[in-house]
This record gives sequence, C-alpha cells and structure tokens, in this order.
Amino acid sequence: MENETTTARRPWGLPWWAAILLPLVTTAAGAYADLTFEHSLGVPFQAAYAGGCVLAVLLVRRRNLFGPMVQPPLIMLFAAAPAVLVANGNALSGGLAGQALTVATPLVDNFMTQVGVTIATLVLGLIRLILTRRPAAPTPEPEPIAA
Repeated sequence: MENETTTARRPWGLPWWAAILLPLVTTAAGAYADLTFEHSLGVPFQAAYAGGCVLAVLLVRRRNLFGPMVQPPLIMLFAAAPAVLVANGNALSGGLAGQALTVATPLVDNFMTQVGVTIATLVLGLIRLILTRRPAAPTPEPEPIAA
C-alpha cells in the first residue's frame, strides 16, 4: 500500500504536443470541410478554429499554458493555408502571384476572427493562471523576545 506523500502527483491536463495538435487538426478539418462544401472559409471554419484554440487553453497543463495562449495566429497560418492549397489544387496553376492570392485572401478575410480568438485565448489563459496559482507558503511568526 502506497502512502499519499510518496506517490507522485500527476499533472492535470493535456501535454504540450496535444495542445498544439488539437487546434491544428480541428482548424484544418473545419477549413477543408468549409472549402469543399462552401468554397470559402466561413462560419464552420471559424467555429472549428475558435473551438480548437479555446479548448487547447482550457485543457492544457498549467505549466504548458503559454504556448496555447499565443498560438492562434500560427494555427491559422499552418492549418488554413494548406487546406486552401489542397481544396483549390486546380486553381493554383496561374503562377506564383495567383497562388499567393489564392492562399492569402482567405487568411486576410478571417483576420478579425484571428484577432478575436487570440484575445480570447490570452484572457482565458491569464484567468486560468491567476485562479490556479499556488498559495504562498505560510511564514513562521517570529519568536517573542524574552526580557
């Protein structure tokens, strides 16, 4: 039988790599599905992007919280851009300028979504950091000086 003081406490939450994969996969899936059916990055993409990023901040281990707080712009870039390339494979034969416009236009159109999700993840992360900090160790009171 193990004593409670000798057992190692397991950290609560997702590891750092899962906090990166969660919004990356949900955003890429939302972008691909939205581009396949609607031919633009609209509300389903935005919901998948926001949901994945917010869930990553809420579910990650506390010590790994900084990454998910600041990753929404990178998730947008590394998930939406490849999905646009895959979904619009036939339209990418127009040269480098045409390819750049094909990839950049949906990212620019969703800039305000990116800003909102980034602010939300920063605020949620800061709230979580404040609420889950450890209380300060009690300081021993000084011994009274005997006269």
